[in-house]
Amino acid sequence: MVATGVFVTAAQGVVVTLRNTTVFVLPSAGSATQKLLRFEVLQGADGAAEAAEDEDEANKTKKKQATQPVPPANRITTVELFRPQGSELLALLLLVDERRLVHYELDLAAETLVLKASRSVPRSATCMTVGHLKLTSGETKYAVIVGQKTGEAVAMPFPDVDRDLKTLLGHTTSMVTHVAVNHDSSLLLTADRDEKLRVSRFPNAAIIESYCLGHAASLTKVACSAVTPDLVVSTSMDNTLKLWQMTTGKLLASETLLPGVEVSLEPLDEEASDDSGRQVAKSLINVSLAICPKTNIVAVLVNYQHVRFFEIVADEAHTLEEVEVSNEDVQSLLANEPCELLFTEDEVLAVSYKKNPFLQLFSISKESKRLSPVEAASAAFTDFRAAAASIELVDDEEKALDVLEDGLKKKKARTGEWNKKVPGEN
Repeated sequence: MVATGVFVTAAQGVVVTLRNTTVFVLPSAGSATQKLLRFEVLQGADGAAEAAEDEDEANKTKKKQATQPVPPANRITTVELFRPQGSELLALLLLVDERRLVHYELDLAAETLVLKASRSVPRSATCMTVGHLKLTSGETKYAVIVGQKTGEAVAMPFPDVDRDLKTLLGHTTSMVTHVAVNHDSSLLLTADRDEKLRVSRFPNAAIIESYCLGHAASLTKVACSAVTPDLVVSTSMDNTLKLWQMTTGKLLASETLLPGVEVSLEPLDEEASDDSGRQVAKSLINVSLAICPKTNIVAVLVNYQHVRFFEIVADEAHTLEEVEVSNEDVQSLLANEPCELLFTEDEVLAVSYKKNPFLQLFSISKESKRLSPVEAASAAFTDFRAAAASIELVDDEEKALDVLEDGLKKKKARTGEWNKKVPGEN
């Protein structure tokens, strides 16, 4: 998803949405928390120190005459929220300016958000996820995994994120566009601009389980199923959503994201014969993808303007079936420029917006074909919308898109070579 200044994430009965550097914590369905919490991040002395660090890095970049645009200061590009095992606190992780990881600790009972750590990561970080490893002692260890434009995925231990980075894998300089782990973090999935999805073991990512090959353009997002844990879906600039068996790399199903449109598959750095097809391809960079952890419904939002719903049908063949939703409800969801969507643990679809209502929760019914608004605590959402209306979003989306497009240019490898690197595929 292109950074818009608007993000949404969820865990443990709360939904967290960010607008620029303001964090709002809201209740989801069945949440014990019934009030709005608001915090500012990347501010004060910490923000000043971080900005100084960015300025030093920017000066170094200018001296090297880098061709990539330098991101603006304190531009959040990725957000993760989770609760470590045995803790009553939530960890909020921010990837900032494509080069810095910031860790905050959210205490719902004390109503506090405390900065715990801030560290630099390799420049041009594109994406982030959190993996875990269960030890024989029963203890769970966590790692923050960051993908890069240089084609590497690196990891750092959590909560000691300031320790040395470990390089997990390299995609031979092919930009990593998205990273994910499966339900038990035994597999690491890395999508890239060279049309492939690599499935590696975790934490020993040097061992490759499979390559999922079949897309005709750069991948944009991947999401793993919790209901059918051997399955994963991916989106691409080739205008498709594909379903894969992750350990074998077998393509199980494919659906068109935007029916009735032609997409240019020519590389972004080459002159396109069809400008309209090129524009459609660019719009497909901006995608939000989520799978419901209980119903296996897949939601895909494309460029603020299109939303599709599918269900992963776990029959013998494993297929994708479109979930029909009334056009009135779809248009209601698409009003006011939706930015991101996700499913909470209690099957609620959370959608963030540039404009009012700024955040909306929905329930999906396949039987009635309805998408119905849900609000667990109306007073909290009323207060949130009043506060969000006073925040003017930083308009750097065009710059962010330029940075991302630059990384998607100049393919480095032919995908036909990748299966040769999978054990047993020679």
